[in-house]
Amino acid sequence: MIIDCHTHLNRYEPSEPASPAERRALLRGEMDRHGIDFALVLTSYLVNDDRPGTAEVLELLDGDPRFGVVAGVPWPQVEAGDFAELRELLAAGRLRGLKLYPGYAPFALSDPRMRPVYELAAEHGVPVMIHTGDTFARQAKVKYAHPLQVDEVAVEFRDTTFVLCHLGNPWFMDAAEVVYKNENVLADVSGLTLGEWEPRFEKVARARLDEAVAYVNDPTKFLFGTDWPISAMGGYLRFVATLELTPEEREGLMWRNAARIFRLDTGAFGAAGREADAAAP
Repeated sequence: MIIDCHTHLNRYEPSEPASPAERRALLRGEMDRHGIDFALVLTSYLVNDDRPGTAEVLELLDGDPRFGVVAGVPWPQVEAGDFAELRELLAAGRLRGLKLYPGYAPFALSDPRMRPVYELAAEHGVPVMIHTGDTFARQAKVKYAHPLQVDEVAVEFRDTTFVLCHLGNPWFMDAAEVVYKNENVLADVSGLTLGEWEPRFEKVARARLDEAVAYVNDPTKFLFGTDWPISAMGGYLRFVATLELTPEEREGLMWRNAARIFRLDTGAFGAAGREADAAAP
């Protein structure tokens, strides 16, 4: 079984389909092509023609057992203290998690205005995914996205589960220390490259990721994610297949840890995937 915990329906390049519905179909096709059983779709820190909001993504994916939605929480919403819609969606069980984008917006995770986000996540038993490390946007400020920022809130909000997205790339070992130290922190390995892997960087990334996993030495702490369409699914699967993992670490990475923290019914979407495969020509 494979769970991709980090995908988007955003349009990043002019060559990508303009319609979110077309991008959804493309994502579903990539999942089928590469044997991905379930994907979490993360919404953005802003909403525009290329980045559908949480309500639109929920509508697009409604009724498909192979998708879950993680709601991006825009900084202006935090500044305004406007959490009514999030609270309603969480109470209805329609969200699998929340996503923060420090760096893309210049805010500190420890800002007191963030408290309601962490408390909402703990109340409803969903994780808070946090962008860490390098940013897709040149105008972003990476000091806000350093993985050590997560330690600040992980210590204070022990009942909230946090996921460091991208393992803090390029601060892999700083991220590994935060994951190792805090029982309520995990990391995904998504978005370490744009598109397909360039051989020289792939070698570097593999060595650093192997080192981080060995340092943490806990099979319950890492999650597979691609950051599709920013990173290619097929190339990412080939990359993680070469990592030096124990059988327990690999199983945890590829599906078990995501199923646990996002509270996924693996039987339901596993059956859906098998039915789709059986119906394929």
